[in-house]
Amino acid sequence: MKFTSIPEAYSSFREPLIYVFDTESTTPHDVELKIINRSTGEEIGRKRLYNVTTGEIDIAPYLRSVARPTLPATIAECGEVETNATIKVVVEAEGKTSSSRNFIAASIDRDALYMLLTSQQLHRTMERDEFDIIPYFTWPDIVLSFDVEFIGYGTERITITPPSGGQRAVAVTARGREGVDTIRVTIKVDGKADAVIEYEMKQNLRSARRVAWLNKQLAPELYTFPLRKGVLVEATRHHMASIWGREAAAVESRSELKLLSAYEPEKQLKALAEILSSPRVWLVESGEIRGVDLTTDRVMLSPSEEMGIIEVDIRAAEEGVLLW
Repeated sequence: MKFTSIPEAYSSFREPLIYVFDTESTTPHDVELKIINRSTGEEIGRKRLYNVTTGEIDIAPYLRSVARPTLPATIAECGEVETNATIKVVVEAEGKTSSSRNFIAASIDRDALYMLLTSQQLHRTMERDEFDIIPYFTWPDIVLSFDVEFIGYGTERITITPPSGGQRAVAVTARGREGVDTIRVTIKVDGKADAVIEYEMKQNLRSARRVAWLNKQLAPELYTFPLRKGVLVEATRHHMASIWGREAAAVESRSELKLLSAYEPEKQLKALAEILSSPRVWLVESGEIRGVDLTTDRVMLSPSEEMGIIEVDIRAAEEGVLLW
């Protein structure tokens, strides 16, 4: 028994991941293959092929069922955060184990040293107590560092050097640092500056709401919608029959928020529009992260160089929870 072909490391589990094997036997027989999470030792899934001497298995559907890229539960300070976008696996069959492979959610350019996995513009705004997440991919032999400068009444600089290899993310926030007007993040590849993300600290309007979602690479994005156009509360009353007639048994209520973006250039509007295809959306309030449902079916974008806005409607994911 041997594996004659396995996928390349850091391939996306949203695309086919084909393992090909040869039993090295002339007698056809049943072969059972197991997909194992190498980090935890847990079995992800198994498949039995009947009466074969050679065969193949696509493990991507099994990985998609267990790998759930997400937002960190809490963000207290700057540093690396876990988004569950990388999974390490092996395939076992007839006492043989394939080489270990890391697979990721994103589809990468294999010729690039690293990739920023964000669609938004690199000049951003947020309030001092808010946070942002910078998602990226890097190869294991590349040293990627983030020089974070806090600019205001005084200037402070910290350097974040997360482990290399895989789809990762770094959180940035001004929490605990009074008087910060600007945060400048310089991304360095093997010590050389490659890109800069700059955050302007602005006080939000009372109606502002910060929303997080997973973009087309299943990497986290955050944006503060400055305006809330309105609140819609839907209520459904259920009744039950009794000896006294029909009585109210329960009331289900749902609230919706209509959020409006700032006037943004076309590139930023297209990045925000990715929220429509996101599998998960959150409302971020005072450090609390709450899952919500997106009820917007479509947004209208007019190709031009003019500024524009985008509207999205969100609803509490849990029945009875009100959004304001």
